[in-house]
Amino acid sequence: MKTTVSMYERAYRLGQKHAGTGDMRYWYTRSIDKAYLMGYEGHEIDFTDIVSGYRYGDIPEGGVSFNYLDDMFEKGLSLAAVDGEKEVGSSMWFCDREKVKVSGIRLPFKGSDGETLILPLGIEQYDFEE
Repeated sequence: MKTTVSMYERAYRLGQKHAGTGDMRYWYTRSIDKAYLMGYEGHEIDFTDIVSGYRYGDIPEGGVSFNYLDDMFEKGLSLAAVDGEKEVGSSMWFCDREKVKVSGIRLPFKGSDGETLILPLGIEQYDFEE
């Protein structure tokens, strides 16, 4: 089964519900886990802000980019550019990779290189049986 807006929103709302209780849940799919944590930490997500764009290279399993400089995961999947917007400058380091189209929920954060981060739609997930 593939990720949907409703899956991300359900995980996010559960994170909001658990905030301040000491309860915490972990998810098998990294991008769903990130949605949960954003709710838990009190960040706002606009689930209607769906964007399309591209990145260089395959979407990592779990749908979250890794920041090798800081040796940690980003808060979502990084895009080289959102359709209709300018490409981030750091893309020159990755442009030898295949350009991959992707869509998802825009996050209120930027990646380590200033790139747009999303919760990707339509990737394999292991948490919900809709």
